[in-house]
Amino acid sequence: MGELGRGVSKHRPRNAPELLGGIYPFIQTGDVANSDLYISEFTQTYNELGLSQSKMWHEGTLCITIAANIAKTAILGFDACFPDSVVGFCANENSNNIFIHYWFGFFQAILEAQAPESAQKNINLRILNELKVINPPPGLQTEFAEIVTKIEEQKAIVKQAITESENLFNSLMSEYFG
Repeated sequence: MGELGRGVSKHRPRNAPELLGGIYPFIQTGDVANSDLYISEFTQTYNELGLSQSKMWHEGTLCITIAANIAKTAILGFDACFPDSVVGFCANENSNNIFIHYWFGFFQAILEAQAPESAQKNINLRILNELKVINPPPGLQTEFAEIVTKIEEQKAIVKQAITESENLFNSLMSEYFG
């Protein structure tokens, strides 16, 4: 269905100050866990030294957390680096990252419950590679992804309308009671 690859962070600690502050987005497990379908923002960046000890993943890669936040997923909305606590999945012509994202949502609680815990819960590539994934025909996966995309667009419109309404309400409250 695609290729799984572990993120790279050869340097420890992976957020050492000498690695940070450049132009290359650096995503960690919390960024994935706190995103919806897409990772659309970042707070940390790598500089050239950070990039040299990591790997740049392409926009559209499905990020899967394997440490702390187990099996949380989100799709990169931009090229970014991520550490070895995140796995990247790149779909092939027989699958779709949006479909796989929602499939993981179904199994996330099961994977988390089964994750061994020493200092913190984690899973590995072997566990992910051994997962049995349903594989509907690519056309059905694409149709599913198109429906999800339309729903996500509508959600964004509603969120924007709510924000605008809240701002208008706050402005009126300030004007009348300010």
